[in-house]
Amino acid sequence: LIFNVSDLWPESAEKLGIVRNKFFLWLAYKLESLAYRKSFLVTGQTQGICADISQRFPAVQTYWLPNGVDLNIYNPDSVEDIGFRNAQGIMTDQFIVFYGGIIGHAQGLEILINAAEKLVSQPEIVFVLLGEGPEKDGLEKLISQKKLSNILLLPGVPKQQMKSIISEIDVSVIPLKRLKLFEGAIPSKIFEILSMEKPILLGVDGEARKLFIEDGNAGLYYTPENTSELVEGVLRLYHHKEECRQLGVNGRIYVKRMFNRDTIAANFLTRIR
Repeated sequence: LIFNVSDLWPESAEKLGIVRNKFFLWLAYKLESLAYRKSFLVTGQTQGICADISQRFPAVQTYWLPNGVDLNIYNPDSVEDIGFRNAQGIMTDQFIVFYGGIIGHAQGLEILINAAEKLVSQPEIVFVLLGEGPEKDGLEKLISQKKLSNILLLPGVPKQQMKSIISEIDVSVIPLKRLKLFEGAIPSKIFEILSMEKPILLGVDGEARKLFIEDGNAGLYYTPENTSELVEGVLRLYHHKEECRQLGVNGRIYVKRMFNRDTIAANFLTRIR
């Protein structure tokens, strides 16, 4: 049995306040412990996840098995034009600040609505949120209450369309709530964005910041849940188009070197053998 851990559950649900029933949490932690102890190998999506498991279960063998990307599929040189901007009424010269993924508890997506509110006087900057999730209704109500015209909340699309949509954006925001737990998190959406040569505005401290901002130079960091810093990052990339473009180029170079799915799979096969 090889057991893969993409997120630390039930710890994440407890820290986010989603599950509060002590008995159910106790049962969930027992199940977590059983799964780890009965496994030949426990793989973790991030080094932080592996370190957490190793600290709590020293006898368990762990292996860092990161997410990666198929560089042939997510290739900016081979994209079908599906007319995303035109379909949404977004002009070619408008600057798209994008979020695509789960509209969930952990992401704290209110920060994007607050940033859009601060930039509402600059119609050349448009915020686009695309996806489904439990927080979507609440975000729709918030956008309506604030009467924001510079932010779109769109339904999820088939995965096959994502690379075409990403090719038409300018920068992608990668947010998480400000929790110590998330300093070992790497949101998987990062890899496709960078592979398409688009920069990121990363609101995740710790491992993700070290890899993609400090080492990969593929975007800008803002403190999680800090709206002012996010706005500063948006304006910097909007006003410095060449820097924005170069950060995107840096991102594809970095994921090609560090997070090529074929290389990750080959290394994992060697470890299993």
